Amino acid sequence: MGWSTLVPWTVLVAVVSRTVFCGPYPRSFGTFYNSNGYFHFADKTHQQQYNYYQTVTVRSPETTKSAKIIETPKLVSTNEIDPDSSGPEAVSFSYRDEDAFGPSNWGALNSNCNGLYQSPIDLVTNRTLVVRQKRPLRLEGLSMRPWQMDVENEGGSAAFFPEYRASERPRLSGGPLKTDYLFQQFHYHLGSEHTFEGKRYAAEAHFVFFNSLYETFEEARGQVDGIAVIAVVYEVLKSDRIKSLNNWTRFLTKVVKDGSVYEVSPYGLFPLGDVLGSVQWPYYAYEGSFTTPPCAETVQWIVASERVPLTKSELVRMRNLKGRGGRWVQNARPTQARNYRRVFIY
Repeated sequence: MGWSTLVPWTVLVAVVSRTVFCGPYPRSFGTFYNSNGYFHFADKTHQQQYNYYQTVTVRSPETTKSAKIIETPKLVSTNEIDPDSSGPEAVSFSYRDEDAFGPSNWGALNSNCNGLYQSPIDLVTNRTLVVRQKRPLRLEGLSMRPWQMDVENEGGSAAFFPEYRASERPRLSGGPLKTDYLFQQFHYHLGSEHTFEGKRYAAEAHFVFFNSLYETFEEARGQVDGIAVIAVVYEVLKSDRIKSLNNWTRFLTKVVKDGSVYEVSPYGLFPLGDVLGSVQWPYYAYEGSFTTPPCAETVQWIVASERVPLTKSELVRMRNLKGRGGRWVQNARPTQARNYRRVFIY
């Protein structure tokens, strides 16, 4: 079931104009599961069963242990928070639109969230500009194993924080990027944040890089050219016979409890290439923002056009993580207005 089967488009536009008071995107109406098992935002029936909240804790950056080891600072809420306060502070926001700080009201937490260059967006092929003469996208270090890796439950989904020796850290360049970007971490969202021709998929992984012109991720994330994110969208296989395709999901069973952290054993460490694969697919590129408050508009998005297969067992494993108040079903921001931005396809 999709939007077209809920209400006619002309009726939807009229309804949205009367009900949305802030935020550039339409609300969803009704509760349903699509073919990927994605639970839509406006849930009236099950709101007591599922947790829709994250707590954003603002922290000071952690110091590194060694000059030779690149240590990844751990920031909660999928690491998309840009602390601008000097002291500890907790702010709650929701993915349920009828709540006080649901997606339509994130601008009350930070005005950036009402900006004109917000992410995610709907990717429509006939509205993209094809890049004919292009530099290939390069990702060096795909086969490098990290020195250490922690997996952390950040409130209903997990982030992976690898630590590399400086000379082995994966490095992204080419395509829309003018300089080299260094790999920081990856995490996933339940429900794809980007949509394709209006279709939402089961999950989306974000591989976060920062501009090597800056000393640290903390410095880079506030700069207009500071961050690049590769987004990979997952589509669930219909077959029940295939149990495992994405081996990184096996570590999620170690961090089911909210806030729990698991240190991957030396024998379990894996290179980035095991998760991301090659970067030879066509991709969309556009300028946007982080997808949680404070929604800083400092991200160059690179969204793979090909969906990665995900087994039903792996999706269950991804959903079994608990956040505040219980189990999560989704933590994806609704798509934002394109606002005449140019979207390129490479």
